[in-house]
Amino acid sequence: MTRHPFRWENLIFGVVFLAIVANWAVWKQDLLTPRELSITASAALIVLGVVGIAATLWRARPASVPPTTDTTTDTTDEGAPREEADPQS
Repeated sequence: MTRHPFRWENLIFGVVFLAIVANWAVWKQDLLTPRELSITASAALIVLGVVGIAATLWRARPASVPPTTDTTTDTTDEGAPREEADPQS
């Protein structure tokens, strides 16, 4: 699977949209006081930071490969060419 490049415009749009909705919720709907909004925003940033650090550490860890203890022997003829490896075109 190929990884897609990071798109800054999507992040900026999401942050602006979230700021507009938060402003509407605070002033028009009276859902949060400005103090509650600042505490909520701080907590959200801390949680996102911890998630980002955890994701970084999780990806940086090498995949553990269990040791193989397979003692079976392969009885195929290693000298015979295979069609997939050596196509005759």
